[in-house]
Amino acid sequence: MSIAINEDHVALADTVAAFLTQRGSLTEARARLDGAPEALPDFWGELAGLGWLGLHLGEDVGGSGFGLEELVVVAEQTGRALMPGPFLPTVIASAAVQSAGTDEQRARLLPGLADGSVTAAVALDGDVTVADGKASGFVRTAVGAGIADLLLVPVGSDVVVVTLRDSGPAADPVAGVSIEVPDNLDPSRRSGRVTLDGAPAETVAGGAGALVDSARLLFSAEAVGIARECTEQAAEYAKERQQFGRPIAMFQAVKHHCANMLVATELATGNVWDAARTEAGTDAFSAAAAAAATLAIPAADLCAQLNIQVHGGIGFTWEHDAHMFLRRATAVERVVSADHAASALTDLHRSGVRRSVTIELPPEAEAFRDEVRTFAERIKGLPADEQRTELIDSGYVMPHWPAPWGRDAGAVEQLVIEQEFSAAGIQKPGYGITGWVILTLIQYATEDQIARWVRPALEQEVIWCQLFSEPDAGSDAAGITTRATRVDGGWLLNGQKVWTSGAHVAGFGFATVRTDPDVPKHDGITVMVIDMHAEGVEVRPLKMPMGSSEFNEVFFTDVFIPDDDVVGPVDGGWTVARATLGNESVSIGGGQGGMAMPAEMLIDAYDANPTSLAGGSERVGRYAANNRACDILNLRSAHRAVAGAAPGPEGAITKLVLSENLAEAAAVLNATNPDAAYLDAAGLTSGALVLWHRGMSIAGGTSEIKRNQIGERILGLPRDPLIK
Repeated sequence: MSIAINEDHVALADTVAAFLTQRGSLTEARARLDGAPEALPDFWGELAGLGWLGLHLGEDVGGSGFGLEELVVVAEQTGRALMPGPFLPTVIASAAVQSAGTDEQRARLLPGLADGSVTAAVALDGDVTVADGKASGFVRTAVGAGIADLLLVPVGSDVVVVTLRDSGPAADPVAGVSIEVPDNLDPSRRSGRVTLDGAPAETVAGGAGALVDSARLLFSAEAVGIARECTEQAAEYAKERQQFGRPIAMFQAVKHHCANMLVATELATGNVWDAARTEAGTDAFSAAAAAAATLAIPAADLCAQLNIQVHGGIGFTWEHDAHMFLRRATAVERVVSADHAASALTDLHRSGVRRSVTIELPPEAEAFRDEVRTFAERIKGLPADEQRTELIDSGYVMPHWPAPWGRDAGAVEQLVIEQEFSAAGIQKPGYGITGWVILTLIQYATEDQIARWVRPALEQEVIWCQLFSEPDAGSDAAGITTRATRVDGGWLLNGQKVWTSGAHVAGFGFATVRTDPDVPKHDGITVMVIDMHAEGVEVRPLKMPMGSSEFNEVFFTDVFIPDDDVVGPVDGGWTVARATLGNESVSIGGGQGGMAMPAEMLIDAYDANPTSLAGGSERVGRYAANNRACDILNLRSAHRAVAGAAPGPEGAITKLVLSENLAEAAAVLNATNPDAAYLDAAGLTSGALVLWHRGMSIAGGTSEIKRNQIGERILGLPRDPLIK
C-alpha cells in the first residue's frame, strides 16, 4: 500500500507515477550515472506547470492551496522513479519558508520556488555565520547545490537563505560563493560542498526547526518510495527466478527477506502519512516528522540492500537498476540522520509532546451519534453487571457482530460508538479468546448451538478456550492427530492438545480434531465443542519461565462428544478453524492482548540510568517510533474501512511488530534496571518481562509463520511446495 489512502490521493499518486514513467525519470537518472552533466530534468518545465512544486503552498504565492498530505504522495513517487534534479530540496525549502518566514519573505521567495523558476539546495548542518546580510562559513553536504539558486541551512535556531546564483542553474555562483561538486555517491541528485565568504543572505528567524522537520518528512516520503519500489522489485524477481527447480520465493530465507522489506516499508509509510496530517509548526509535527525519519531513512537502505541480495549476482551489476536505489538511499542517510531523529523523538516525548490518534469521520456519522450518545448517557451510571446486560441486549457489546448479537455496524458507526463510549467512560467487557470463539460460533454454529452457548459467554458466565495446538503440529494448525471416532450418537475423542491458554479455568473448549486420517490433512478435520469438565478430560497446567501457569496441556481419553456439539460439517472444519484463527490474529493485531509497552516507561527507565543502555536515547526513540507506527497502521486501516476500501496489510504486520517490540522493551528495561538480577526488585517491567515477552512472538502464530503469511498473502509469493 502506498502513502495515499483516499480516492483523490490515490489518483494523484497514479498520475505522478505515470508522468515520471512516460517522461523517462529513471532513464534520466541513469544518464547522470553514466556521466551526463548535472542539469534540471528535461521535464522540469512540465512538472512545474502541473503545480507539483507548489502543491503545499497557498494560492496567494502561486501555490495550489493543498498541503503536505498531497506533497508526500508526490515525493513517494519521485523516490520510486529515482527522479533526478532538485525537486525535493526545492519543496523542502518552500515548506520551511512557508512555515517560518515572515509575510514579506513568503511573498518574495515562494512564487519562484512554486513555479520552478527558482530552485533550492538544503543542508541540515554547516558552520555558517551571518552579519549585515552576508554569510560566511562552510557547508559540507548541500543537496542540489550544483544547480541551485538558493541554499537553506540552519544556523542556531534560525535558517539562513543564501543566494548561490541569480540567473539560473547554468550560471556561475555569485560573488562570495564557491561550490565544489565532487564525484557523488548518487550522481542522479548531486550534493555539493559550499564555501561562503560574504555571500548575500537573509535570515528566517526561528526557522531551523521548520527546515529540519520539513526535510525529515519529505526525505522520508521519498525513502518510502525507494523502499516500496525495492520491495516490489525483489518480490517480483523472487517469483520468477528459478533455482533448484523452483522459484526462489519458495525458500523461506528469501520469503522472509521480502517480508521484512514490506514490514519496514509499511511502518515507515504509516509514520510519514501521520506526520503529513499533523499541523506544521507545532511540537506534535516535530515529533511526527522525527518518528517518520527514524523508520523511513533506514527502511530505504534496508530494502535497497535486500533487493540486491534477492536478485543475487544480476543485482550486483552496473546495468541493473538496483544499485541506483542503494545510492539514493545511502546518500539520503548522510543528510537526514535517523539517529538524530530518534534522539529528538525521545526528547519530545520526555517533554510531554503527544500526537493523539484520531480519525475524521464523514458527515453521515452524525446521523446516529445522538442515538449512541443517548444510550451511553443512560447506562453509564449502572452497576457493571446491569451495564453489561444492556450492552448485550442492544448489540453494543460487539457492534460489528451480526444482529442480534451485534448491530452489523459498519466502520463509521463502530468509530462513533468508540468515541461516545470513551467520552462517557463506558468500558465494554473484555472477552479475549472467548470472543474469538463466540464470533466463530455465530458465523458457523446451528441455531440450537448459538442459543446454548453465545449468551452465557457474553454474560461472562462461562470462559472458553481454544484447543488447536498439538505437540507435533505447532504452527501447522492442520497437522493435528487428536482423533475422534464415530460411535452411537456421537464421537469418542482421544489425543492431546498443548499450549492451551486458560484451559484450567474454561468451561468449554473449541477443538479441532481428526475425523478422517485417510484424506489430505486439511480435508479430514472437524470442529467440536468440548465440555472441559467431562469425564476423560484432564487439564495439566504448564509452568512458564516466570513460574506462573497461564497455559496448559489437555489430554482426552475416550471423551464422548455428542453429535449436537459438532460445529460445521464433519470433515469440513478447516474453514471453521481458519475463521477462529483469523479472529485471533485481528484481535491481537488491533493492539489488544497487552503487548504494547508505553515508550514513556522506557524513557523513565533510561533517564534513571542513562549510562547503562547501549544506543542511548536513539534506541529509545526507535522503540517509540515503532510503537507509534503500529498505532498508525491501525488508524490507516480504520481510514481505509471508512472509505469503503479493501483491507490492507496492517493486521498481519502489527501483530508481528507488536510482539517483537516487546522483546526490545524487555531488553531496554532490563539494561537500565540496576536491580535486574533480582526478580523481587525488578517486577514485571524488567526481570519477569525478560522471561515473558518471548511467548508473545509465539502465541497467535509465530513471528516466522507471520513472515510467511506476509510474503504469501500480501506480496503474492508462492507457498512452500511441502505445504499441501
